[in-house]
Amino acid sequence: MGDFSLLPSLLALVVVVAGLVVVSTLLRRRARRRPAPAIGGAPLREPVDELRKRASIRLVQMDDGIRAAEEELEFARAEFGEAAAHEFADALGTARRRASEAFALQQRLDDSEPDTEQEQRDWSRRILALSDAALALSTAQSRAFAERRRAEGSAADSLRRLDELLATVRVRGQDALRTLATVAGEYDGSASSDLAHAAADAQTALDSAQSDLRAARAELETDPLAAISRRTRSAEAELARAGSVYDAIERLPHDLATASARLADAITAAGLAVRDAQSLRDRVDDHADTVRIAEAGERLRSVAASAAARRPAHPVADLDALARATAELDTAVAVARSAQQRIDSAREALAGALRIAESHIATAEQFIGSRRGGVGTDARTRLASAHRELERARLESDPLVALDTARRAATYATDADALARYDALHA
Repeated sequence: MGDFSLLPSLLALVVVVAGLVVVSTLLRRRARRRPAPAIGGAPLREPVDELRKRASIRLVQMDDGIRAAEEELEFARAEFGEAAAHEFADALGTARRRASEAFALQQRLDDSEPDTEQEQRDWSRRILALSDAALALSTAQSRAFAERRRAEGSAADSLRRLDELLATVRVRGQDALRTLATVAGEYDGSASSDLAHAAADAQTALDSAQSDLRAARAELETDPLAAISRRTRSAEAELARAGSVYDAIERLPHDLATASARLADAITAAGLAVRDAQSLRDRVDDHADTVRIAEAGERLRSVAASAAARRPAHPVADLDALARATAELDTAVAVARSAQQRIDSAREALAGALRIAESHIATAEQFIGSRRGGVGTDARTRLASAHRELERARLESDPLVALDTARRAATYATDADALARYDALHA
């Protein structure tokens, strides 16, 4: 009887244990089905628009960071020598390659082809990763040289060095103004107008650098241990910006003289091209081809006559106009020629198309570089595309493909310049 008296208790214990097992199983299943909690309060799945916006912002930050590092690299070379800056230059090269890949992905996001949401997420995350990596590379090297600069000289020495540099750059500024005055007297005013505006901006940059140096010196007089690195870095950046403008002005007379020397040959070449086109036109049966060749030939003849008669001269603009008109005539002639003749014409037109692309890219590059954060990703992406297309054109073995690619590079560069100016106007 004693054994049977324990049976109800054992049954109750079994029921309780079974209930606990069932409850535990249900809780585990519910936990598996429950989404993981958000980290740091962020949404579980970031909306794709927000992800693309973050990638776009990071792209601008990365591009500006690389540009700042390029300026720092020039200072490092001047201060510590080419050998000491070799690692910096290699790291910056790697950063630029990652930046190019990031801009290529941004172009894919911005083009007219529809992308799936997953593609947008993948590409945006890749842009973020590439931008972070490129920015980390350039920033680490810049900081390393900043630390070296602080280790090798006192604050007073840094100020003294920057004062001397400021004085040197101001002298260069006076020389630059005289150069611009000389150019203005010898060439058309538009040949130097952009650099004249840049020279005014450079003067403002020098005044800003001087203000930073005065403030830093005042802080040191109050506190000999004051941290003035932020002000000296700002002054260095302003001096570098002014110096790059004066570099361009110093090159201007040589560039214009070189263009003038090439202009006479280009006018002669235009006349020969018109003559050859007229000869070909007489042998073409297709009326449409004949009309195209005649119209393009007349435009080139008119451009060449204007370039020869322009006083005062603007050889750079005239060379660009001749290159465009020559390219148009070459295209018209190529339609009427055999396959081999078309290839030869494209090869001749390619040099002019490459010059146009290089000129437009340089214009957009200078404008974006002078505005920094005031220019958004659209303009920067177009500029990166222009650089890629120009490089492809240079490497392309087929002249016809290379010519189309070079013209596409010029179009991207023109778009980049227009978008950058729009951003700057509305910043």
